[in-house]
Amino acid sequence: MENIYEPYVMTLQEITQETSDIKTFRLALRDGAELPFEFEPGQFGVFSVFGKGEAPFGIANSPTRAGYIECSVKRVGKVTNALHDLSVGDVVGFRGPYGNSFPIEDMVGKTSPSSTGRAA
Repeated sequence: MENIYEPYVMTLQEITQETSDIKTFRLALRDGAELPFEFEPGQFGVFSVFGKGEAPFGIANSPTRAGYIECSVKRVGKVTNALHDLSVGDVVGFRGPYGNSFPIEDMVGKTSPSSTGRAA
Protein backbone atom coordinates (compact mmCIF):
# COMPACT_ATOMS: atom_id res chain seq x y z
CA MET A 1 0.00 0.00 0.00
CA GLU A 2 1.24 3.46 -0.86
CA ASN A 3 1.92 6.13 1.73
CA ILE A 4 -0.88 8.69 1.20
CA TYR A 5 1.31 11.38 2.78
CA GLU A 6 4.20 10.97 0.35
CA PRO A 7 3.78 13.21 -2.69
CA TYR A 8 4.19 12.13 -6.29
CA VAL A 9 7.18 13.98 -7.74
CA MET A 10 6.00 15.77 -10.86
CA THR A 11 7.60 18.00 -13.49
CA LEU A 12 6.19 21.30 -14.66
CA GLN A 13 5.54 20.65 -18.35
CA GLU A 14 3.94 23.95 -19.22
CA ILE A 15 3.21 27.27 -17.52
CA THR A 16 0.59 29.64 -18.95
CA GLN A 17 0.39 33.25 -17.78
CA GLU A 18 -3.38 33.80 -17.57
CA THR A 19 -3.37 37.29 -15.99
CA SER A 20 -0.76 39.44 -14.26
CA ASP A 21 -1.12 37.36 -11.06
CA ILE A 22 -2.58 34.00 -12.21
CA LYS A 23 -0.68 31.15 -13.85
CA THR A 24 -1.85 27.71 -14.94
CA PHE A 25 0.62 24.91 -14.30
CA ARG A 26 0.60 21.60 -16.19
CA LEU A 27 2.25 18.77 -14.25
CA ALA A 28 3.19 15.25 -15.31
CA LEU A 29 5.15 12.46 -13.66
CA ARG A 30 8.89 12.94 -14.02
CA ASP A 31 9.44 9.69 -15.90
CA GLY A 32 6.55 10.34 -18.32
CA ALA A 33 4.54 7.42 -16.93
CA GLU A 34 0.75 7.44 -16.77
CA LEU A 35 -0.77 8.95 -13.66
CA PRO A 36 -1.25 6.24 -11.01
CA PHE A 37 -4.55 7.81 -9.94
CA GLU A 38 -7.82 8.98 -11.44
CA PHE A 39 -9.65 12.18 -10.58
CA GLU A 40 -13.09 13.64 -11.14
CA PRO A 41 -14.27 17.23 -11.73
CA GLY A 42 -14.39 19.13 -8.44
CA GLN A 43 -11.54 17.34 -6.70
CA PHE A 44 -8.35 18.98 -5.45
CA GLY A 45 -4.76 18.13 -4.65
CA VAL A 46 -2.07 19.34 -2.30
CA PHE A 47 0.80 20.85 -4.25
CA SER A 48 4.28 21.07 -2.69
CA VAL A 49 7.08 23.45 -3.54
CA PHE A 50 9.95 21.62 -1.91
CA GLY A 51 11.62 23.71 0.75
CA LYS A 52 8.88 26.37 0.67
CA GLY A 53 5.64 24.63 1.71
CA GLU A 54 2.45 23.17 0.33
CA ALA A 55 -1.11 24.27 -0.33
CA PRO A 56 -4.33 22.80 -1.71
CA PHE A 57 -5.54 23.77 -5.19
CA GLY A 58 -8.41 22.57 -7.36
CA ILE A 59 -7.56 20.39 -10.32
CA ALA A 60 -8.47 22.53 -13.31
CA ASN A 61 -8.32 20.16 -16.28
CA SER A 62 -10.75 17.52 -17.43
CA PRO A 63 -10.02 13.95 -16.36
CA THR A 64 -10.49 12.96 -20.01
CA ARG A 65 -7.14 14.61 -20.78
CA ALA A 66 -4.92 11.79 -19.64
CA GLY A 67 -1.31 11.99 -18.53
CA TYR A 68 -1.25 15.29 -16.68
CA ILE A 69 -3.00 17.55 -14.22
CA GLU A 70 -3.38 21.30 -14.30
CA CYS A 71 -4.06 23.89 -11.65
CA SER A 72 -4.53 27.64 -11.88
CA VAL A 73 -2.89 29.60 -9.08
CA LYS A 74 -3.20 33.24 -8.05
CA ARG A 75 -0.07 34.78 -6.51
CA VAL A 76 -1.15 35.65 -2.95
CA GLY A 77 1.32 34.22 -0.42
CA LYS A 78 4.44 32.23 0.38
CA VAL A 79 3.60 29.00 -1.48
CA THR A 80 1.89 30.68 -4.42
CA ASN A 81 4.83 33.10 -4.81
CA ALA A 82 7.19 30.12 -4.81
CA LEU A 83 5.06 28.38 -7.47
CA HIS A 84 5.01 31.49 -9.63
CA ASP A 85 8.82 31.67 -9.45
CA LEU A 86 9.24 28.14 -10.88
CA SER A 87 10.05 27.35 -14.52
CA VAL A 88 9.20 24.59 -16.99
CA GLY A 89 11.22 21.51 -16.02
CA ASP A 90 11.20 22.23 -12.29
CA VAL A 91 9.76 19.60 -9.96
CA VAL A 92 6.92 19.87 -7.45
CA GLY A 93 5.04 17.42 -5.28
CA PHE A 94 1.39 16.39 -5.62
CA ARG A 95 -0.78 14.50 -3.14
CA GLY A 96 -4.32 13.55 -3.98
CA PRO A 97 -6.79 13.67 -5.47
CA TYR A 98 -8.95 14.51 -2.49
CA GLY A 99 -12.51 15.66 -1.90
CA ASN A 100 -15.86 14.87 -3.40
CA SER A 101 -16.44 15.37 -7.08
CA PHE A 102 -19.28 17.30 -8.64
CA PRO A 103 -22.42 15.13 -9.08
CA ILE A 104 -22.24 15.26 -12.90
CA GLU A 105 -24.69 12.37 -13.38
CA ASP A 106 -27.32 14.20 -11.29
CA MET A 107 -26.97 17.30 -13.49
CA VAL A 108 -27.50 15.64 -16.88
CA GLY A 109 -30.51 17.14 -18.64
CA LYS A 110 -31.05 19.88 -16.07
CA THR A 111 -30.81 23.60 -16.69
CA SER A 112 -29.37 26.25 -14.46
CA PRO A 113 -31.54 29.09 -13.13
CA SER A 114 -29.60 31.56 -15.26
CA SER A 115 -30.39 29.63 -18.45
CA THR A 116 -34.12 29.88 -17.77
CA GLY A 117 -34.05 33.63 -17.21
CA ARG A 118 -34.69 33.37 -13.47
CA ALA A 119 -32.42 34.97 -10.94
CA ALA A 120 -30.25 32.63 -8.91
